[in-house]
Amino acid sequence: MKLVQVSDRACFIPGPTNVGVVRSKDTAILVDTGLDRESGRKILKLLEKNGLKLEAVINTHSHADHFGGNSYLVSRTDARVYAPEVEAGIIQYPYLEPLYLFSAHPVNEMMNRFLMARPSRVDNVINADSRIELDFGKTKVTTVPLPGHSPGQIGVEVDGVLYCADAVFSERVVEKYRIPLFMDIEKQRETLSFLEKSSFERYIPCHAEPAEDITPLVDLNLDVIERVEEFLLSISKGTTDEILAKLCSEFEIRLNNFTEYSLMLATLKAYLSYLYNRGDIRAEFDGTVYWVRVS
Repeated sequence: MKLVQVSDRACFIPGPTNVGVVRSKDTAILVDTGLDRESGRKILKLLEKNGLKLEAVINTHSHADHFGGNSYLVSRTDARVYAPEVEAGIIQYPYLEPLYLFSAHPVNEMMNRFLMARPSRVDNVINADSRIELDFGKTKVTTVPLPGHSPGQIGVEVDGVLYCADAVFSERVVEKYRIPLFMDIEKQRETLSFLEKSSFERYIPCHAEPAEDITPLVDLNLDVIERVEEFLLSISKGTTDEILAKLCSEFEIRLNNFTEYSLMLATLKAYLSYLYNRGDIRAEFDGTVYWVRVS
């Protein structure tokens, strides 16, 4: 684990989930904390090695790989935790994540560290709908709304560098999962449009390499959305499960466990909701719901 400097104050720790570090002379603000207790332990050790005292944690959203290190860090420092609305609830009560994905008390297999990190307190809840300046005395940062992947996801900007969370995914992630998790397709499209028009000096996604030009990643993610939409609109009628089976076949996706199934089902429902609200499909009820393409 190493600390990579991007600007005078903006750094990051490369890993399965890139962790942002906003540093002053002797203090640090973290943007996300990785997957679990071990992530938190390694992060704290690295900060101490660099003579940095942890002042605050800003969680961009409530997926376990972004706040899993919170509990360890909070228990060993006096850092305050900041998180956006909605997301703060899940960070404090992680059971809500598998609960809403399964739409009931989840099967035991879903009560895992990838969906359910250890709970963490949240000291300050951030308005996720507008830019907010957070003043830490020596350091000021600005939160940036980036909803779509998660309802209240935010980014964090300092020195022209945008830590952009999971607003975009890399080619490697897209190749692995085929269809990344987006919970609100309309908001995700708006976020991608915002990023494409933005002019930050550097972008640091959590699951892609830092980039001076975000356009290729925006195009990659937008292309996935458009291909999924096009395929769904080629289906004249089907139940949710029937459409899920066809979607997985078309995109060569294998679902091997409850976690993979629940995440892909949630992703599909996000697309169906988007297309329904846009008027491209309608619903028929006959013992179950059928999604019907509107001519």
